[in-house]
Amino acid sequence: MLRWICPAILSGLVALVAFFPMRWAGGSALPDKIETLAPDLKMRGTIWQGSVSGLPLFGTANLKLSPRSRRLEIQSGENRNYLAGDISRSDAKDINLHLDIANVPFTDGRMQGLQGDFTAQISDIEFSDMSCQSATGTARTDVLQRNGGKIQWTGPELTGPIRCEDGALIADLSGRDAQQTVTALVKLMPDGLYRADVSVRTVRVEADAVLPLFGFSRAGQNFVLTEQGKWR
Repeated sequence: MLRWICPAILSGLVALVAFFPMRWAGGSALPDKIETLAPDLKMRGTIWQGSVSGLPLFGTANLKLSPRSRRLEIQSGENRNYLAGDISRSDAKDINLHLDIANVPFTDGRMQGLQGDFTAQISDIEFSDMSCQSATGTARTDVLQRNGGKIQWTGPELTGPIRCEDGALIADLSGRDAQQTVTALVKLMPDGLYRADVSVRTVRVEADAVLPLFGFSRAGQNFVLTEQGKWR
C-alpha cells in the first residue's frame, strides 16, 4: 500500500504544473499545448472573461483576465476536485488545489479504486520555461489512512512543504503514528522525469513480509523505495 504514495502525490503535482505554470501564449488566456492536455475543451466568452470546459479532472474553469496587470484569475471544479489561483506568464499566486484520488484515471490497475485526498495551498510559485524557480506552500494526503483494508495496513497522514530545487517542483512530505514514521520526497523535473524516494521506519511485525511485496528493501532500521519515470 505504501507504494500508492507516489501516484497520489504525483497526480497532484502534475495537476499544478499542467494547469498553472506553463507558458501562456501571447495575449491568450490558455496555455500553449493545451490541446494535448485537454483535446475536448470548449471555450465560451472572451479572453477577458469566459470559461473553458472539458478540462481533465476539473471540468469547467471560469477565467477572468485583467487587461492592466495581464494576470488571469481561474476557478475550476468538478465533483470533489477543485483548482483556483491567480496566474501570470511567469508565476502563480494563491493556489488552492484539491484532488479526490478516486477520480484520477490511473492506467496501472493496482492504483484504481484508491481512496483519499491530495490538497495543496501555495502562496506563490515562479516558473521559467517549465523550470521551477521558487515556491512557498504546503501539501497533504491521507491516502495511507484510507486504504488499509486492502492489505490490512494503515499509515499516517502525510504533510509537508512544496518547494523548488534545481528547477524541479518538490513535495517533501512526512507523517508518523504510534508504530511508524513515513517520509516521501517526490521531485517533478522540467525534463519530464520524476523521482520518488519513500522511507518507512516501523515496529510492526508484518513489515518484513508485506513491504517487500511493494518494492521496498530493508536498509538498517528502515524500509526504502525509489521510483523513477516520466510524468509527461
